[in-house]
Amino acid sequence: MALRFAVHAYAWTSSWSNDDLWIVDHVAELGLDALEVPLMEPDLVDPCALRGGTDAAGIGLLTSLALPEGADPAAENPDERRHARDLLLRGVDLTADMGATVFTGVLYSAIGKRIDRRPCDDDYARAAEVLRDVARHAAARGVTLGLEPINRYETYLVNTAAQADRLRRLVGEPNVGVHLDAYHMNIEEDDLYAATLAAVPHLVHVHLSESHRGIPGRGTVDWNAIFRGLADGEYDGIVGLESFVQISEAMKAATYIWRPLAPDSDTLVREGLAFLRGVASATGLGG
Repeated sequence: MALRFAVHAYAWTSSWSNDDLWIVDHVAELGLDALEVPLMEPDLVDPCALRGGTDAAGIGLLTSLALPEGADPAAENPDERRHARDLLLRGVDLTADMGATVFTGVLYSAIGKRIDRRPCDDDYARAAEVLRDVARHAAARGVTLGLEPINRYETYLVNTAAQADRLRRLVGEPNVGVHLDAYHMNIEEDDLYAATLAAVPHLVHVHLSESHRGIPGRGTVDWNAIFRGLADGEYDGIVGLESFVQISEAMKAATYIWRPLAPDSDTLVREGLAFLRGVASATGLGG
């Protein structure tokens, strides 16, 4: 049993476009299995170019999105729900067109949105309705959706793995799963091992992000607990190094990278990957 290691393109670039296609070959050179491409700026994403590049380099692709302001599947405002649906459907099509099968992230609410109360059943029901429609379109295109819980400062709706699983069950489509992120888990979960283990049956992706979003192994995340959860649950899917050196305009409101977190992007990826593969190997997940 061995994991497949991916890396988020934001490790090298703050805004994906064809100018960044060199990253595809570089990811292969670094010994990674896949590249995660952000769909925050869909007009800049060329799926045909990506498909050709990754096919030639021999690596896989997956995509992710954090819905922007004004696009909220859970909103009471129907215009926000329609906008979210449109963006999600476009994300599905871009994912399929580049030959990827996993589209994941903050797909259930606008990132950074706050409300003046705690979320209720109606909020979850509205989000589930939009996601159900998107999931059915995604199934027809061979794409799986992943719901990523993020911390309380970035969303009001899904902060924990249990809440993500609740929404997954409400959507009720077989191609909807859960996407964990160690950075957010380190803030919100009571027990990283238990949360990881419980999520594994429906897990489609894991972001291996350190507590400060810098080089894994230099922060406070209990990596042994997370990897033991993955091992005991027999997860053999994709895990992705998600760390940041550049400030992404599209993700500024979520990442808040105001200081250097590594000397440079390659140091971040090489050292982080070596550490994570070491932990994976020690817990029986290969390396």
